[in-house]
Amino acid sequence: MNASRHPRARAAFVLGLFVGPLAVGLFVLAACIGASASGWGYALGGVVLSLGLLTKPWRTRGGLTRAGLGLLVTVAAVRLAGADGPRMRTERLPAPGTRYLNRLVDERDGTLLAAHVLWRTGRIPASDAAEFIPSLESAFDRLAQEEGLVATPAISTWLGLQSPESFDTVVITPEKPSPDTAVVMLHGYAGNFTVYCWQLARAARAISARTVCPSVGPAGDWWSADGARTLERTLVWLRSQGIRRVYLAGLSNGAVGAHVLGGRAMPAGIELRGLVLISGAEARASAPRVPILLVQGTRDTMMPARIARNVATRLGRRATWFEVDSGHFAFLDHHEACEQAIATWLLMQEESPRERTSR
Repeated sequence: MNASRHPRARAAFVLGLFVGPLAVGLFVLAACIGASASGWGYALGGVVLSLGLLTKPWRTRGGLTRAGLGLLVTVAAVRLAGADGPRMRTERLPAPGTRYLNRLVDERDGTLLAAHVLWRTGRIPASDAAEFIPSLESAFDRLAQEEGLVATPAISTWLGLQSPESFDTVVITPEKPSPDTAVVMLHGYAGNFTVYCWQLARAARAISARTVCPSVGPAGDWWSADGARTLERTLVWLRSQGIRRVYLAGLSNGAVGAHVLGGRAMPAGIELRGLVLISGAEARASAPRVPILLVQGTRDTMMPARIARNVATRLGRRATWFEVDSGHFAFLDHHEACEQAIATWLLMQEESPRERTSR
């Protein structure tokens, strides 16, 4: 090796000592969680890059380093170009725009990693977590098969970038959308996940409604001042898109938020058609005088089913109760039944009074 290259070689070797353990760690994690194709691409690129930095002689090192960097850049470029489309996109509201950061990493990888950590550390009760990870893996498989590459607001959420002045929103448009109807879904604890928004959108197809899922932050505290402003600005944006009729849905903490915020005044020009509360409700909320669907797992210990049952009893004929033999993650492990129940309920709300009477 030429003497002039010694400082550069030493710097590359030191960098390799830092990158190598990280790359190996990512490779092991990819194997443990069943990573996405892009997740494996990043892991393999990191390993090849670290080998290049640590290998002698210089010619071999340079070839491996370039190959590793090339793979990393290729994976990132493919995701940047393909992880958003006209039918399913992630927008930054209220001002138009997008965060390209949300396209770089597959939602499956970070979510499954977090799920494994929460499960192994006992942060999720055993009674609720029995089918959690397999059901989550299955949901991501279905999402990838139907939609291909998608962006995720979870990245920006975990980085603390959500605020009422600038928040990421998943917008899913059916093939033949209704000109004036949308379903707005408020996410739960840990942030906004495209996979849950997509599952609700499958149900919303029954009435050809757009599905819009804004982001508030990791806590999912929609009842806070920031949460209320974020929902208001989402609804105002929808009104600018021609939407006049809205169903407000929520999952877990988002269901509590939807229950609370649904009782407040809607922006002018927006008609609230009903609430869909999934795995959550607020016992003391003053609910609006609109129909409400409560979807609940009977064995839910994180948002006990008795709370939602009491709410349904208090509301009487305005409430529709649907439960499945599951824990807190019923929307995942009983997705078909839950999606069908929501679709059926939405169709019922869209019927005219005359059609209901004629039955």
